Amino acid sequence: MVQTPQALSLRIRSGADALLDTLTWSAARGAVDAVRYQPRQLALTLACATSEDGEPAQPPPGWWLAGSQAAPVIVKSTAVVNGFLRAAAAQTAWWLGPTPAAVVRWFADAMAGAADRMGAATLERPLGGRVHPGMLVPHVHRMAVLAIDMRGFSNLTRALNDSMHLVDLIEEYLAVLTLVVERHRGVVFQYTGDGLLALFLPELSGTAPGVMTERLVGTFGPELHEAFDIVHARWRSDWSARGFDGVEIGLGAGMSFGEATMGVMGPPGKKQIGVIGEPVNLAAFLCSQAPAASLLVDVDSFSRAGAQMPPAPVMRLRSKKRHQRIRTLCLHYGDRPQRHSRPGWRSALGALDLRWGWPPIQLA
Repeated sequence: MVQTPQALSLRIRSGADALLDTLTWSAARGAVDAVRYQPRQLALTLACATSEDGEPAQPPPGWWLAGSQAAPVIVKSTAVVNGFLRAAAAQTAWWLGPTPAAVVRWFADAMAGAADRMGAATLERPLGGRVHPGMLVPHVHRMAVLAIDMRGFSNLTRALNDSMHLVDLIEEYLAVLTLVVERHRGVVFQYTGDGLLALFLPELSGTAPGVMTERLVGTFGPELHEAFDIVHARWRSDWSARGFDGVEIGLGAGMSFGEATMGVMGPPGKKQIGVIGEPVNLAAFLCSQAPAASLLVDVDSFSRAGAQMPPAPVMRLRSKKRHQRIRTLCLHYGDRPQRHSRPGWRSALGALDLRWGWPPIQLA
């Protein structure tokens, strides 16, 4: 059947449009994948290579690279670079609009992600097959899992009513918290809107699980909330200058230590590094129950890690999913949001916090 010139032209045009659409979609997916967050593969690969069947092994060559991002010089340099990029993106948005600013941020994120993936691939080849399958095969690992979430973010979203401003706040907030986590050799493996999930491996900390847990509670917790308070104070000053009082927000965190399965998991073609297990579930639950400016840690984590529990109030949290009460250590840090006075009989029971259930007393 002989086609008319008009039909042939239409068919060629349809094929060209389909090809252009395919290329455009592939380019868009590639651009997203280039800046999609992935946990620090270099650190996780080396951590897996130092243990076999749960027993510590000798550090492999290049082990110092795992802790290099926690060095003070690297931490300060990263903070300076991040600040410079935020300032450059803000100035670009001011002069040229949001699209060029997004291009600046994309280019910086793509370069950082490519550097991490290249470093991990270089060291994973000689280490993975010799000592441990690395992240390719999910395996059980002892770790501390941290969950962080902002308190009052929903109210802040309604009060500000400015989604672009909220995006800038969340970007700065997560960048600051990530720097604190990596300063203590932690690895963020998932971002959850206004929060994140991070893991701390004894192999990366270079210490025993007990010592690592004690440092997280005694040193990391205060630094994390202090960093948030600094950012929050700057936000309040900006809101006051703009004539907006804002709403009270804070930082809540939960942590648990135990055995969890870590590795590359997911559907075919869309796998990613993940962590599943009871410590993840428990840390998320404790984070959901943590008031502002506090860190909740289940008491059993200290015994599992072989750590000394610090002196702090111990409370019982009721978990509906676990059908039990969890003995929890409550550590308060940073600035706590101001609460409005309660009239009547509630003001006479200031020590009673119905959030913790009954009895509302400290339990040893």
